[in-house]
Parts: sequence; structure tokens; C-alpha cells
Amino acid sequence: MATKTLKVLFNSFTVTKKESCHFEGAARLRNLKIPHFARNDKHNVNLFNSSTIVNGFHSSRIAMGKILSGFIPSTMRGFVRYLFCLAGILFLSIAVYNSQSAAYSPQSSTAAPTVTTDTSSQVTYNSATLRGTVNANGLSTTVWFQYRIVDGPSKTTVSTQTVIGTSDTEVSFNIIALLPGTTYYYRLAAENDAGTVYGDEVSFTTADIKTPHTTDITSPAGSININNGDASTNSSNVTLGLSATDNIGVTGYYLSTSAIPPSPYAAGWTSTTPAINYKEDVSYTLSGGDGKNTVFVWYKDASGNISDGASDSIIVDTTPPEITITNPTSDTTFKTTSKTITIGGSASDSTSEVHNVVWSASTGEDKMEGKTIRWNISNINLTEGDNIITVKAADALGNTGIATITITRAEGTANPPAVTTGHATAIKTDLATLTGIVDPQGLPATAWFQYGTNSESYSHTSSIVNIDSSSVDMPIDNHISGLLAGTTYYYRLAAQNSAGAAYGSEMSFNTKPPKGKISGYVMESVNGKPIESVRVRLKGTKARKNTFKVAFSDADGYFEFSELDASMYDLFAIKTGFKSISQVIELAEGEENIVEIKLGSIQKEEQKRDLFEEKRGTATPHITPDKPEETKPEAQNPK
Repeated sequence: MATKTLKVLFNSFTVTKKESCHFEGAARLRNLKIPHFARNDKHNVNLFNSSTIVNGFHSSRIAMGKILSGFIPSTMRGFVRYLFCLAGILFLSIAVYNSQSAAYSPQSSTAAPTVTTDTSSQVTYNSATLRGTVNANGLSTTVWFQYRIVDGPSKTTVSTQTVIGTSDTEVSFNIIALLPGTTYYYRLAAENDAGTVYGDEVSFTTADIKTPHTTDITSPAGSININNGDASTNSSNVTLGLSATDNIGVTGYYLSTSAIPPSPYAAGWTSTTPAINYKEDVSYTLSGGDGKNTVFVWYKDASGNISDGASDSIIVDTTPPEITITNPTSDTTFKTTSKTITIGGSASDSTSEVHNVVWSASTGEDKMEGKTIRWNISNINLTEGDNIITVKAADALGNTGIATITITRAEGTANPPAVTTGHATAIKTDLATLTGIVDPQGLPATAWFQYGTNSESYSHTSSIVNIDSSSVDMPIDNHISGLLAGTTYYYRLAAQNSAGAAYGSEMSFNTKPPKGKISGYVMESVNGKPIESVRVRLKGTKARKNTFKVAFSDADGYFEFSELDASMYDLFAIKTGFKSISQVIELAEGEENIVEIKLGSIQKEEQKRDLFEEKRGTATPHITPDKPEETKPEAQNPK
């Protein structure tokens, strides 16, 4: 019997024998299509090299190699010959199946590329743009498209693209020479050292050449509002009012907190029912926290035209105001023998203004306080025992901050005075009046102010004020002097009775800046003699309320303007018989500026000019009145 040798390689195997072997017809193994065969003259089974079609696609990138079409020894007959051929075909099927499974696995390796076939764009009657997304997974990856029509040959894009990196990358290919009114099927392919991967199959249909086409290049026009244009809100959940128009219909919108325009194919577009006039309210959650939040929107139509960006902003404030009680104490409890009490404190809000301060007591009494930054509530009635007082501060958006204090009223219990530091008034460069309120808690008390130029460090003490025993608030006023101009002073009210001392909260004020002075002399410009009774006028040029002062020079020509703020001033000097003059003076805080004004006599100026002109020989001659010319009698002709 003749010797037969079977050699199996990766993607190919060969059978050699001395006897002839043949296999009639074409074979189809699973989804492997073998189009033709060939033989040689030495009766060896020929191998064919054919591209592979998987799921109907033709790919020149995948080489299956040479595949044995079949072999049948001529010496075998009957049933044995049939079994031998059946076994050979079965072996070939298993080998090809395993090869195809390895080559065409969608994700054969963790390092193999990840591909997604996206929708096509710019489809005409004979061209289209195929799009997809590729992640090279760290290896240099070659990308291309395969496309075909139903039952037609597969084609591959002529050019390829190379993608690197580990992030998703958009790719696109333009294909031409398509058939009008025809459905095409396509998929994205990518290959790197770890394998070849194919995306899902997607289709598009070219336009019918018989149908008239127009190119739409008009972008939609749109707008957006947040909560119907409200300026502020106390919630991050808002409603966006979207509105846009387009000549062929709005098909989607894109929302973002960034002003960077998106591409028509970017992730994040929200599709809408196509409409020429689109309008919709959309729920949206702001992500910027408290403060100004801005939302941008773009609209697109069916042709992929994108509108200009539109935006709207809103202030988000979800934080309640901060409210504190500082009087009669900053603690949460206080004891007193008084039947009434005054409480005070402060309220602030970082985003919105404090709208109101409302207090309520456990006795059922309540009141709204109009002062919102520094608030003070007087004569709150107290019952014997615990009195819980709650103070609420609300901002314009309804956010509410709460502070409470428990005041215990007990007969015969002595407490230090309740002290509230007030505002400074009548502030000058070196003077000020300090105010406050003291409740002596029914005992004789004394009160005074502590003040200085350093916070919480007081170098000076005002005069002491004696207070008779009382259970009502006593106003305290104290005048202090000897202050430095243009300086910040810190102060607080202190009070003491037999039960102890108490101190109000620290406050501050700024003394007026030092005043400046402008003075000088007015003299004749020729001989330097002082000029008396010159009207000197000073006018400020920068201050909101322009300073306007007038002074007259004395016998020495001296004038003076004092108590002047730092500013720019215009100075005018005017006197009959002299040429007026003006000049600009810049005065700093506390500066004394001395100026010298020289006025020229109008008469002397004219004499000086005449003298100068005479020296040049151009003096104007003095003209005397014209006399009538004497006429000589005409000679009479003798007759």
C-alpha cells in the first residue's frame, strides 16, 4: 500500500503521496468559504491560498494560509474509501474551527484593542463617513473598516489609521463610489500584537439619486433658563427651560458646565423628537455647590449642525445664616433675678443677606427684630424658673439659622450685670463717644469702657459711671479724647456689681484721617511786594462733595485754608488791577502745603510792553486829531 504523509501546520496542512488524489466540487466548512481549487501534475494535493470571509465579510488582514481541499486514494474502493474521506473532512473541520475561533474572538486578550462601531454620518447618494471608537489598550493598533452590501463582496477602506494609548479614540473614514438607494453594512476592525478585534455590524442606506437633495448648513438657534430666570435658589435641583428652533428640526441637546463646544458625535447628547420649534423643561442637578452655577447648552439638527452655546446662571444658597447670642452671655445658660432681660448678638450669611431675625420664648411671647447684622431685643419678660429663648435668622431664600439660650429667673439670686457694647458716635480725628447698655441686675453697679489700638488688649480706660440698683437697661455714654487721627481703636463696655464683673463684646471704630492745610503769600511779580486783600478761592476736584472756600490775603499777603481732606484742589487768586492766576495743588492726608502766588499789575504790564516795543522801534505813534487841510485859493485866470 502506498505511503501517505499528513503534515499539519498552524492555519495549514499538507498531504503528499505518490498516488493521485482528488476531491470534486467546492467545500463549505462552518463559515469558511472556499471558492476554488487547483492541482499539480505530480498528483500531489494542491493547496489554495484564499482570503477568509467571516460572517459575510472579506478581510485581507487575516490569512488562513493553505487549506487542504480533500484527498482520496485511488486504490481505495467502496465503503473504506468513503470512511477515509469522511475522517479527513472531519479533521479539517476541527482544525479550521479552532483557528477561526482564535482569530475572530471579539476580545481574545486583555491587551487586544476594544472597538465600537458607531453610526455613520454625512451619507449622500454615493458617499458616507464611517465612524467608530477604539481603545488601543496600550499597544500600537491599526484600524480600518470593512463594508459590503447584502450578498455582495466585502470591501476594506483603502487607508488605515494608527491608534495608541489607553483611552477611547474616535476614528472616521470617508468612503465613496457607493450605489444610490442601497443599504450598506459595515463594521470597525482593529489589530495589534495581541490580536484582531471587530466591532458590531451597523448599516446605513444611501440616498436615492432620483430624489432631489439639499444641503442644510443652517445651525439651530436656542436658549436656556434656570428656574424661569430666577436669580437664586436654595436647592441644587433645578428646572432648565430649553428652547430652540431649526429649519429642518432640532434632534438633540447637550448640557455642560463647561463653555467648550461639543462635537456632533460626543457622548452626552440627549436625543429629542425632531421639531422645528423645540421647547421642553428638563430636571437638572447643579454640581457647583453654593455660589454661582452656570449651565451651558448646545442644540443640533439632523444634518449635524450645532448651535452656538447658550447659558444661564443662578446663585445657589443652601447654607443657613450664622446667628450667635452674645448678651447677656455667649453661654447657653444664664441666671438672673430680674423680671425682664435684654438679649443681643449678631447674624451673618456668606451668600445672601440676612432677611430677618425672629425670637420666641417658652412663655409664648415672640417678636421680629428688624436689625439683622447686630440685633438687640429689649425687655423680654421672664417667668420664675427656666425661660428658653429661641432666636432664628432667615435669609432671603428661607434658609434659617437657630440659636437658643436658657435664662433662669430665681428670686434672691445675685448675678453680675448684663452688658452690651454699643456703637461709637461723634467720631473725629481725636475724639469719639462710646455707647452701651448695662442691666445692673437689681444691684448698684459701676460701668466704664476699655479701649486701645490692639484687639483684646486695652491700654486705656474711660471715666467710671455709677449706676443705681435697678433691673432695667441703663444707657451708658462716655466721651474719650486724645485719640490718634486715622487710627483703628478697639473697645468694650465693662460693668461690675457685688456679684461680679461682666464685659460686653469687642467693637471697633476708625478716627478721622488727619486734616491738611494750604497756606501761602500773594506778592507782586515785579518787585515782590505783598499784596493785601487778594481774593483767594479754593475748590476741590476729586471729593464727592467738592470743597469750596474763600480767603483774603492780609497786609503781609498771607492766606490760609485749614481742615482740608486729602484731594486735588484748584487755587484761584483774583484782585482788581492785577492779572488773575490759577494753579492745581495735590494735598495728602495731614500735609501742609505752602504756596507762593505772584500777580502781575495790568498797568505795569502794559507799560512794560510799550517800553519793550519802543526799544524794538515798533512803538505805536500817538495819533493826534486830524485838522482840515488848508486850501489855497485857486489862481484866477485873467479875463
